[in-house]
Amino acid sequence: MRIATATQFDRSIDLIQRRQQSLETSHEQLVSGKRITRASDDPVQAARAERALAQETRLEARQRALEASRQTMAQAESALGDALGIMQRMRELVVQAGNGATGDANRKTIATELRGLREQLLGIANQQDGLGGYLFAGQGGSGVPFVQGASGVEFKGVPGGMAATGTDDLPLYLDGAATWMQAPTGNGVFATAYAGAVAPAHDTRVWINAGQVVTPSALTGLGYELSFTGSAAAGFTVSVEDDDGNVQTFPYVSGQALEFDGLSVTLTGTPVAGQDLFKIEPSARSLSPFGVVDGLIADLEKGGRTGAQIAQTVANGLRDLDSTLGAVTTARGQLGWRMEQAEAADARLTDGRLAAQTQRST
Repeated sequence: MRIATATQFDRSIDLIQRRQQSLETSHEQLVSGKRITRASDDPVQAARAERALAQETRLEARQRALEASRQTMAQAESALGDALGIMQRMRELVVQAGNGATGDANRKTIATELRGLREQLLGIANQQDGLGGYLFAGQGGSGVPFVQGASGVEFKGVPGGMAATGTDDLPLYLDGAATWMQAPTGNGVFATAYAGAVAPAHDTRVWINAGQVVTPSALTGLGYELSFTGSAAAGFTVSVEDDDGNVQTFPYVSGQALEFDGLSVTLTGTPVAGQDLFKIEPSARSLSPFGVVDGLIADLEKGGRTGAQIAQTVANGLRDLDSTLGAVTTARGQLGWRMEQAEAADARLTDGRLAAQTQRST
């Protein structure tokens, strides 16, 4: 078969062009360090590289969100640590106020210090995150989450927390209501309280402790009112009436535990029949350290109170402070666990980004 001279020339030129194009491609790959510089070089591998790039971009965004959450948690954990220190100091002052050698003047001084500590605690609860938000604002709000209302500190945020997107539900803002405003009253099952004398001028000389559960299965969940009959000479009787109107009576002995319906409480002191009343109510999650301290300050600033009244103030104050301390401690412990979770999530995201980068490089 004869090949025309023109055809030979065309083939030679085509070969030279292909070799020149191959040389340019090799030079481009050498300069860029990439085997694939455009999708047409290898469509299949180019698509894999694009998917790897998209995955790396997504993981990078998640890491940025994770870092924001970690900063928030670190700030909140430090804030709660400061709060616990303040609340421990409050507890020490309440114990000091119950000392028999502490007079009315010293108790007023203690109340003044408690007022200053309360303001510090409120400042911590309203601490900002450095970006214009508030650590304990919950799901948001335009202003400070905790404000002084007519009846005490009120939560103006939105209950609940806000998580950083795509970061294993790690928090960006914390639930301030759960942390600061929802500690259980009393001992967590029921709350005891002096219900006030029948005659306003009566100064009680008997007080009640926080009580405890002795038989959980026997608890009724009802409230009770405790009153007294009898006299110091003939002896006193305690009448226990529940919310359904059922009445139980027991002989009263100062300092001796009184057990009924699965619970136990101790009354101490000398009652006045027909005057002193005590109540036992089911526990509710409505306690805040601000309200506890407000009540302590009001009681400690009153002069001329009986030993029983002071003992009741101290017993209630310690009980309620311990409950709010427990709530803040729990919140701090949860943050510690979340911070460990964030460390693990960061490691996973870093490994994922490295894998995506390796795939692109390959």
